[in-house]
Amino acid sequence: MPRDSQGMSLAPRHRPYLTAGAAFEIGLKPMDPAQWLDVGPDHAAFMAAKRARLAGCPPLYYRSLERSQAAQTELLGLAVAHLLDRHGDAFAGDERVLADMIDGSRHDLGAAGREPLDMLGAIVEEDFVLFGREEGRDIVIAASNAYTSSGRIVSCVGRDMHFAHEPVPGLNASLAARIDRVIGNVQADKPVVRFNWFVTPIASRLFPEGSHAANVEAGEEAARVLRADHRKAGDTLWLRVERQTFLRLPQTGALAFGIHTYSDPLSVIAEDRESLAALHRLLGDYSDERLAYGGMLATRGAIMQWIEDQLAC
Repeated sequence: MPRDSQGMSLAPRHRPYLTAGAAFEIGLKPMDPAQWLDVGPDHAAFMAAKRARLAGCPPLYYRSLERSQAAQTELLGLAVAHLLDRHGDAFAGDERVLADMIDGSRHDLGAAGREPLDMLGAIVEEDFVLFGREEGRDIVIAASNAYTSSGRIVSCVGRDMHFAHEPVPGLNASLAARIDRVIGNVQADKPVVRFNWFVTPIASRLFPEGSHAANVEAGEEAARVLRADHRKAGDTLWLRVERQTFLRLPQTGALAFGIHTYSDPLSVIAEDRESLAALHRLLGDYSDERLAYGGMLATRGAIMQWIEDQLAC
């Protein structure tokens, strides 16, 4: 595995493709509560970009219902307590003021006129979607979603997640009912985690406006470059991993769905034969429809050739 000058591993923090299958999977696993929130090596630069995107709470990135306020307050309190307990090297303060010691920002947790979820979005790298149980269904009651700019998740506020999943080929038809059951069965003392992944030419953790179309267009442009020389794939493409956490809030009973996105150059797995073999298998097994949705259909051939080169070394 590649290492930096201090001997630290340069491998991706998470490698969900090692155990992924060709079919869509929910793939929930128990989560250690101590691992709930994460602070990455690019925290300062990333948070500056995230705050800029969320500034003013534009409807594309943020929306809430009035009845979400109690759940928002509970989530903010739990998150601050977690940061102080588990990330004391990065955060300091109390329930009134929280200081980010990495980028020097200070957050007045009791600021008037600002919703708790909006405030939390400016503190942590995670995005959050809050679900409330209403008439036997889990309804999205608030969402802060800076990672993607399609507005699809934010548009779910007041609805269930079926609306967000409609563009994903075959997902609602095959897994919608099971997803509903899984969300409904998450217990307060048993948080869970799952992952998504894909390969993209877009390096930024914050996707550009019109995220899906932008990714597909970038993939087609990258494919034109890689058709001339597939050996550039490692430096042209990025492994994007999305970590999704599900935490039932004990007081309000709301469900906090957290999203943390990671982005690493494809080249970091050049010596990781296990990851190379897993990606090669999945790219060969995925349907064209699924690859097209993830923006990987145009680049699949070049990626597989690049992987084969690495495995032949």
